[in-house]
Amino acid sequence: MIPSRFRMIGVFAATAMVAAVGLAGCSSSSTGSLQLIKSGTLTVCSDTSYAPQESLDASNNAIGSDIDLAKELAKRMNLTLVVTSTTFDSIIPALQGGSCDIIISAQTITAQRQAAVDMVPYFAAGQSFVVLKGNPSNVKSIDDLCGQGVAAEKGTIEADHIAGTGSGYDTTNSLDANCAAKGKQPIALQQFDADTNALAALQASTVVAHFTDEPVAGYEVVQAAGKFELAPSSMTLERGAEGISVQKSHTALRDEVKKDLLAMISDGTYTTILTKWGVQSGAITAADVNATPLPAASK
Repeated sequence: MIPSRFRMIGVFAATAMVAAVGLAGCSSSSTGSLQLIKSGTLTVCSDTSYAPQESLDASNNAIGSDIDLAKELAKRMNLTLVVTSTTFDSIIPALQGGSCDIIISAQTITAQRQAAVDMVPYFAAGQSFVVLKGNPSNVKSIDDLCGQGVAAEKGTIEADHIAGTGSGYDTTNSLDANCAAKGKQPIALQQFDADTNALAALQASTVVAHFTDEPVAGYEVVQAAGKFELAPSSMTLERGAEGISVQKSHTALRDEVKKDLLAMISDGTYTTILTKWGVQSGAITAADVNATPLPAASK
């Protein structure tokens, strides 16, 4: 998904509806004032290439910890959930253009994103590197990446962190700047439309590492049956809050999302969902939800 998803704003692209789930529940508030794009429905934009937070199963249904959180939000609002699969670098324009009501897609909260949308904190994650099993390129520090190929998804903070452009970074605060300061060549960044394609580049040995969100990195290692491993934990960068995005003009919906999320934390549903997907280390507290988070600090 500074990610987590360490993701960024891009150019609007078409979206495709991938899942619709009917849900019933009880809520003390009326949904009539929520300014939904379709009455009775909570439409969610999510980049479903980012397991374990959001992905597609064999039947093309959206699954993951973010999707289960969205289902629970819809249930508590007495709404039917629809998930619209949206490429990450177009996801904020999709929300602003009326393709969905909210975004839940591992978006790290940054100043640039907060200028475009309101964001309700719901999770936290860092940035990690995945390498081939046995670490054949001997990647043990950030310095070891200088002059080497690294894969990342387009529009993510990970990709931005390497070159030092866009939200949250400048050219003096990047991995390439670190390389230059030590007289080394810059990282050869390879960017892909989907995080899964970035991982495939690592598997094909066209890069030495895949740079992605901490929970995604752990999931990739577990799911790949011995093909990958995590780079040393000392290479994990920045732990930052992720947010559920809502249009700035839709304050009633934003407040409803926040209220229901706080209720989920209070009654234990939130922890149960995160634990199901093995991402409970990214849980935040009610105090975090109520805070106004600043952009994640660099490095």
